[in-house]
Amino acid sequence: MQKHPAEVFGYSTDDHSPVAQSHRGRHWCPFVDKLCDKRTRLLPYPMGVCSVRYGDTVIVLCPRRFLHDETVFFNIADHHFGTRSDLLLFEEVSVPGALYLGRFDFVLARHKPLSSEIDDFVVIEMQTGQTTSTGGLVRALDEFMQGKEVEGSSYPFGLNLADIWKRAFTQVLTKGIVAEHWGHKVYWVVQEPVYRNLLDRYHLHGMTYDAAHQTVFSVYDLARSGGGYRLQPTRTESCTVDSLFRAFRANFHVPAKDLFVAKLEQKSQQKGLATLELKLR
Repeated sequence: MQKHPAEVFGYSTDDHSPVAQSHRGRHWCPFVDKLCDKRTRLLPYPMGVCSVRYGDTVIVLCPRRFLHDETVFFNIADHHFGTRSDLLLFEEVSVPGALYLGRFDFVLARHKPLSSEIDDFVVIEMQTGQTTSTGGLVRALDEFMQGKEVEGSSYPFGLNLADIWKRAFTQVLTKGIVAEHWGHKVYWVVQEPVYRNLLDRYHLHGMTYDAAHQTVFSVYDLARSGGGYRLQPTRTESCTVDSLFRAFRANFHVPAKDLFVAKLEQKSQQKGLATLELKLR
């Protein structure tokens, strides 16, 4: 199975055009038009892998990959506001008095004409794929940057979609609760394969879009285009926090207690019987 970088510093690994070579030489991110600042202690230069080829699928790893031509923001503006006028985009916005929320990736706000007064807003969060055994991917990047052809190769790294949603699901719930309380929407921008994993994991298939819902999934995929890849919208679906809670509870795998107790007893036999003395101080 092919496992290798698909895009490096913004360009497909089979793109050897002068502009692609220039961006790689400068470690430049074309999606934000600045130096890539993703770091790893294993390399003296940025970790510029935007996406990876994993079998038949190309998986986005860097959230900035979703910023190409600001397509997602224009689409969300059209979908929610029905206009692109009087809109402001804010990045990395914290919420006063709510450290548990962390930061919102982006907030797209509409102001009243010729005024700074905010009339409406939506929160935008971006969720990408994640690799395991990332040292293998680092080696692939380094070899590519030294001139080796990586197309068709298989490097020893994996994908960990389970860990993505183990961490992100809490944020989806937490920010969804806030959105519902405020009466505003939170859009989760996510790639199709990663989103399908969420649906499969919690049996959420059959969702559609309902304007009354505050949690919205704005789903994209990478489509091959002109020697590279472009973002292509695939679907927009929504749900309530209550439906997510029900899905989480109904599909939460509870391991058998007797198996756990048996493991404790096995450890007890290996360790030997002992008396634990607790001393109060």
